Amino acid sequence: MRGRVDELESRRRPEDAADPGVPVTSAAAAPPSPHESSPPPAGAESLETRIGGQWLLYIGVVLLVIGVAYFEKLAIEKRWIGETARVVQGLLFGVGLMYAGSRFGRAGYRLYGQVITGAGGAILYVSTFAAFVLYHLVERRVAFALMVAITATVAWLADREKSQGLALVAVGGGFATPFLLSGNTDTQLALFVYDAVLIGGSMILARRHDWPALNIVSYLFTLLTVAAWADRFYRPDKYLATELFITLFCAMFLYILRECRGRARTQNTATAAVLWTVPAAYYVASIAILTDHPTAILVWFVAMMMAGGMLSARMTVLAGLAVWAAVTLPLLVWTQVHMGESAWLRPGLAAVAGVYIIALAAQLHCLLERDDFGAPGIVWLHGNALLLFAAAYFLIAPDHLSMAAASGALFAVWHWGLAWLLSGRRREQAIHFIALGFALMSIAIAVQFDGPAVTVGWAAEGAAVVALGLRERRLWLRLAGHVLFAIAAGRAIDLLLAVAPAGHTAFLNPRTAAGLFVITLCYALARLFLRDHDAPQRRLGVDVPLVTAQVITLALLTGEINAYWSQRESPFERQLMLSATWGLFALVLIVIGLRKRYAPIRYVAILVFTVTIAKVLFVDLANLDRGYRVISVIGLGVVLLVASYLYQRIGGAGPEPRGKTSV
Repeated sequence: MRGRVDELESRRRPEDAADPGVPVTSAAAAPPSPHESSPPPAGAESLETRIGGQWLLYIGVVLLVIGVAYFEKLAIEKRWIGETARVVQGLLFGVGLMYAGSRFGRAGYRLYGQVITGAGGAILYVSTFAAFVLYHLVERRVAFALMVAITATVAWLADREKSQGLALVAVGGGFATPFLLSGNTDTQLALFVYDAVLIGGSMILARRHDWPALNIVSYLFTLLTVAAWADRFYRPDKYLATELFITLFCAMFLYILRECRGRARTQNTATAAVLWTVPAAYYVASIAILTDHPTAILVWFVAMMMAGGMLSARMTVLAGLAVWAAVTLPLLVWTQVHMGESAWLRPGLAAVAGVYIIALAAQLHCLLERDDFGAPGIVWLHGNALLLFAAAYFLIAPDHLSMAAASGALFAVWHWGLAWLLSGRRREQAIHFIALGFALMSIAIAVQFDGPAVTVGWAAEGAAVVALGLRERRLWLRLAGHVLFAIAAGRAIDLLLAVAPAGHTAFLNPRTAAGLFVITLCYALARLFLRDHDAPQRRLGVDVPLVTAQVITLALLTGEINAYWSQRESPFERQLMLSATWGLFALVLIVIGLRKRYAPIRYVAILVFTVTIAKVLFVDLANLDRGYRVISVIGLGVVLLVASYLYQRIGGAGPEPRGKTSV
């Protein structure tokens, strides 16, 4: 029965296959043979491919090179072949590997062929090195020509096969050639021209195939080459050629940096980060080379500033500021080193003027043509005038001090003229030029004069800057004026309290006149703020000058009393007069403060009273004669009682009602 059923099934299969109602089993759905394995997962296949196709290749090439080297060593020890045969054998083997690698690449095994070709190039380098260094079979020029040919061949293959690995071999081998064939002869011109060609070739390959890593290799090898040459062969008389070549190298790498910044790949970003060190390396090398050549470094300063001016016009103000700082700081050092040397006066002033004019032109261009001047531009504006005037001062002052002062005054007027020219288009920056003019005029006054004249000049400058800042509503300008005026006030106090010179006439002398001038300016500043009801920090602008005026007035009285009695050698009378003057001065301030209802003046009076009381108790009672002690103590007591009565009467307390007592 079972056999009959099987027979019927076998007869129906052909018809059923033609019948669309019967499902047909496809070959793809058939169960796999027990001898067939399923394909591996994607991750396992990738790892397997990497191990079999790349790692084994690299290891095999390394072992091949090691084996060849071991065979060469064994052949040398056993004297199987001669020196020439060894070199020829290495060259043939290298050429054979390069040819085989090229064939493999054309057959579709691109990575395999590239690695084999690179190994062949390495063997050719080693064989040429051995022919020159170990066996002395060829001259240096022949060996150099062979290595250049090897480099060019590997680079051509890298370009044809689009292989970055071969390109790295070519660039590395090309830069290593001078080290492999080094000798005791200085060939600076040939070496640096060769390096420039290699840099250009690396740049072309990197740009054609987007291989920015080549530029990093060429940059690092260039640094190494220049440093190694300088360590062995550099002499001061080679400064010009050396500076020209490193300038060429710097320009080439800066061009590469510009190209990398315009591309978005991660490798380009990394290359740009490395190449940003090029300006710093060039700057340090140039300073080191030109330091011992004063004229050359002055020319370099001006040339660098021209580059900085162009950078500020094409890029940002910050770039111009950075180059200006890099030029100005060593220029200041140069002027200090050559200060007092008449032979360097004119060249130094010419370089200082050149740097200042170029920087000023760049600043004016940025001011008038762009809107990104900002804080870096303001710093550059002030620094350019002040630091370069300082550089000129170092050169002029030792032999022509009056000329230095006149130059400062003319420089101040020049900046005021610039402010007038800019006031219509750039009012904010025009105010900075005005401030620069005041600062330079203050310096000129300090250079030309000393003592009271400087105090008067600085006080007038400070007051004028404060008034300008208040008018223009510029906080920074007011602060600058207040700082300058505070310095003048401090100088006035120090001048008034200093020991009087011989023949000093009390109250009729230049320092008293200077003190009175500063006091008058204090009241003028207070009145200026008092009349401007919308002035910012108006209360502070009134209080500080008024309090400063009282302090300077007290210093003036004290100084003149000391000067008067010091010439008469009467210490007792001097101390008594000081105590009486301080007490009466405080009493006057109390009266004014109470009548004007002005607290700061009263606070100053209370402080003066406190100091006077301390002086009477701890100085007068200890040092004065008995009669002077009585006069000093009673006089101070009377002054204090009067002051208390004035507080009661003018201060608003008045007489107390009868029948009431106060505690």
